[in-house]
Amino acid sequence: MRESVTGACTPESLLFGEGVAGTLVHISEVLPGLACGCRCPSCGTLLVARKGEQLGHHFGHCGTADERACRGGPETALHRFAKELLASRLALMLPPLNPDGKTQVGYAGSPFRFDSAILEHRLGTIIPDVIVRRGARDLMLEFRVTHAFDADKVAKITSLGTAAVEIDLSGLLRTSSRNALEDAILNQAPRRWLYNPKLCRTPAPAGPAKRRPAPSPSRSTATLERAYAAACREAHAMGTTSLASKRIEADGLSRAIGIDVVGMGCFRVSPLDWQAVVLVSVLDRALAGRPGVLLGKVALQQIRERAWLHARFSRLAGAEAAALCTAVPSFAPPAEAIAAWAMELSRQGILVPSSARNQWVVRRETLQLVREACLRRSASATGPTTPGAQRSSRGPV
Repeated sequence: MRESVTGACTPESLLFGEGVAGTLVHISEVLPGLACGCRCPSCGTLLVARKGEQLGHHFGHCGTADERACRGGPETALHRFAKELLASRLALMLPPLNPDGKTQVGYAGSPFRFDSAILEHRLGTIIPDVIVRRGARDLMLEFRVTHAFDADKVAKITSLGTAAVEIDLSGLLRTSSRNALEDAILNQAPRRWLYNPKLCRTPAPAGPAKRRPAPSPSRSTATLERAYAAACREAHAMGTTSLASKRIEADGLSRAIGIDVVGMGCFRVSPLDWQAVVLVSVLDRALAGRPGVLLGKVALQQIRERAWLHARFSRLAGAEAAALCTAVPSFAPPAEAIAAWAMELSRQGILVPSSARNQWVVRRETLQLVREACLRRSASATGPTTPGAQRSSRGPV
């Protein structure tokens, strides 16, 4: 069948809808008409997949004049798609360091892979679209769809001291191919540094460089370091104590638990246990027909209610947590540990990052795998019995 996906699409064309699982689907991936089963990512209106021969394929709003998209639909959809794509791929092309647009300062720009991504996580007074982490380094990413960043917001970003990149998507609204969109977002779209510490450094004086002595950590930070190192050793040495881990293994998802993540020392149990308990609760909700969504704050509450958190590390003041993060790159608060684990499951294809902050959705393929495992266990438990077995089960008469 002919796919007319690049015809007369306009900047107002809506190319992504929100599917029943809560994730975005491209117009090329759905059935035509109302059978697409999608809603607008911006206003929630039921969508119609318009896949005729004359116009470029796009979504229309059901029941509205000319089925036109709402004003914010295309922008919201593209913005959300970019964030979800980046969180699942964990890679992108970084721009060169050229503060005046011409002179290159050391770094020529290159592909960059990172370990985890957090969507819309508050940093100070701002909420970046995505924060990506590689080792102990964070990078903020902002997607520009319509409006450029003003000087006030750039100043706020600079005050945080964390590197930040802007990716300009304003020219992509006419592009309807999913592959072209993905390549543009990850590699080809214009991008620039909003802030990079290297751009603010003054040239070093001539002559041999003198190394400054590293500041000695405060006594309280040193004590926290030792306590956290001991907690990490304990977590590594622990075996599983919950039935949830056995359930996850039986579901064929053993690779999803026991994952070492930053902040592991914040937990009083093995990662096999806390990760399994959280994942089982999400899967059970999905199997019962409710939204199969992993919410970071709900997962944290589950773990806290079981007294599985070290109070010493889960209640640190902001300055203490920042000092410990600087001194120990493997430290992170419990909420960030949960997010890092969820992002690893996204990379494995078990979950899908949602556009909402600290939320991940169970993939349909994952849920189908679990359903099949449940059916096999049920069939095994209620299998046919032989006549001899039936007689012996009655006991003596």
